[in-house]
Amino acid sequence: MSISYFGHSALDLTQTRRRLEHLRQTRPDWFSGPLELTDARPLGPFGAEIAREFGVEAQCIFGLHLRDKTQIAALEPALDFIYEVFGTDHVVMSWEMDRVRSAAAPTPGLDLD
Repeated sequence: MSISYFGHSALDLTQTRRRLEHLRQTRPDWFSGPLELTDARPLGPFGAEIAREFGVEAQCIFGLHLRDKTQIAALEPALDFIYEVFGTDHVVMSWEMDRVRSAAAPTPGLDLD
């Protein structure tokens, strides 16, 4: 069983996928190792409703799954890095689909467009 977080992205699918690829290329030690970063997919009405409750008008969702629990130390820095790349106005990370894991600090995100 893995520990799972979900990214609720207010960016469109193309912009979200571009940022996910940047994450994978920049930190392969995390995202090609103990953590699995899934591809973004469009949100349906139910997913959009959940994201709205978390405080974001999300267009798509992606997953972050810790597969190797002996590498749990990588999880918190990886979550902060996701916020840094996306920007705190553009993504909310939730543990499972239950509660928000807030960013360490507000960030505008990277301009990858």
